Amino acid sequence: MRGYGLFRRCRFLLGGLATGMFAAAPGAAHASEDALLARGAYLARAADCVACHTRPGGPVFGGGYGIQSPMGVIYSSNITPSIRYGIGRWSEAGFARAVREGLSSDGRHLYPAMPYDSYSGLTDRDIHALYIYMRQGVAAVEQPVGAETRLRFPYNFRGLMGVWNWLFLDRTRFAPRPAETERAARGRYLVETIAHCGTCHTPRNFMMAAKRGKALSGARVGGWFAPDIAAGRNGPLASWRDEEIDAYLRNGHVRDRAVAAGPMGEAVEHSLRYLTDDDLAAITYYLRLIDRSGSGAIPVEPRRKTISGEREYGFSSAGSEAVLAMARRERAANPGPYADRRDYRSVAGGAALYRAACASCHQLDGSGTQDDYYPALRESTILRGGKPDNLVMTILAGVHRNGADGLAAMPAFRQDLSDAQIVAIVRFLSRTFGGREMAVDSAQVAALRRLDTADFAAQALPSGSRALNTRPERP
Repeated sequence: MRGYGLFRRCRFLLGGLATGMFAAAPGAAHASEDALLARGAYLARAADCVACHTRPGGPVFGGGYGIQSPMGVIYSSNITPSIRYGIGRWSEAGFARAVREGLSSDGRHLYPAMPYDSYSGLTDRDIHALYIYMRQGVAAVEQPVGAETRLRFPYNFRGLMGVWNWLFLDRTRFAPRPAETERAARGRYLVETIAHCGTCHTPRNFMMAAKRGKALSGARVGGWFAPDIAAGRNGPLASWRDEEIDAYLRNGHVRDRAVAAGPMGEAVEHSLRYLTDDDLAAITYYLRLIDRSGSGAIPVEPRRKTISGEREYGFSSAGSEAVLAMARRERAANPGPYADRRDYRSVAGGAALYRAACASCHQLDGSGTQDDYYPALRESTILRGGKPDNLVMTILAGVHRNGADGLAAMPAFRQDLSDAQIVAIVRFLSRTFGGREMAVDSAQVAALRRLDTADFAAQALPSGSRALNTRPERP
């Protein structure tokens, strides 16, 4: 009886322990699932999936975004778990092939506007997390994407992408290199694979493959120029402090340095501002390792100007007086267009146009405001880089960017300024605030205007709107 009682007590204890173990299992399982979904959501943010797979004003991940390319406009697909219109029937293996090898579940080749040549390095663990998130953490969009991709000959033959993959696709999965530090490896994985920085910042050959030996050295993308982002010796970012690079990635602007617009503005808004401090630091660390010693490039250190007050407007500075004097001389030389204030389209002087369209925010002397809500134009890399592309595109498309520190907005002037007027403003800005007049003409502006689309972050103003009379509201 005594032995039997001991057996009963042991059985009770073991049974209670087992019950407790199994009772705790669902909670642990849920925690594991939540962690996996959170990891997948973070990776989707870091990979900036939403920027290309969501058209402006459309449902998240519902596709239909038009991506400008030399081959034509490529429209993104619906990647929600919709069975009819999305990836609801895809297996994880099929998802992995599409993301890393550019092969859809139905066997169609994807165009490299989908950066699978960068995503090819994604680890199996991260592919699994992304797949689970896209299947379980995203709402299904039950509608077609609308516009279809129709490229010109011979790019309309998707089968050619099989040859492209054979020639250019590196299927090597990411792994840390021998003697590579943990931070360097993480930075390389983020820059080269997850954040796919090379998709914009690495020049392409005539077959739209990344040029070997030119990684991150700068390239034209849909009318914009994505600059060289090397921060090592002789790199364009060599003079930037680490905290400035981190702040630019997080907020989209650094005073006297640069302002993110166009595709980079989208990357900040949809992706980079959500990265952890450690990941931003890892990106900066990796960019520091890129050495441009043999390129002959010399980084330019900005001449910093201290401005007192949070948001002051200087109408009596020497720079302001100089701009006003230039505007008066332009008016005296050609007074006709100024007789009717409604006829601003006939105004041709760069200083006069700057005074009317830009100075209310950027100030007459181009100093902006100290808090950088209205950014300074003096010392800005957009004026000192030598290429007019980004300045022209910013004037055409404007800026609408949410960074970690809030909204930045500039109206689009595509409906309000002629090609000749934009040329006049670009020449004035680069000469007055950049130190050297940019070479630009109306034909260049017209060509860039054709690449300007409402699919970029800054939306087109309605026809007939008067952007000259509008100012963005502070959030």
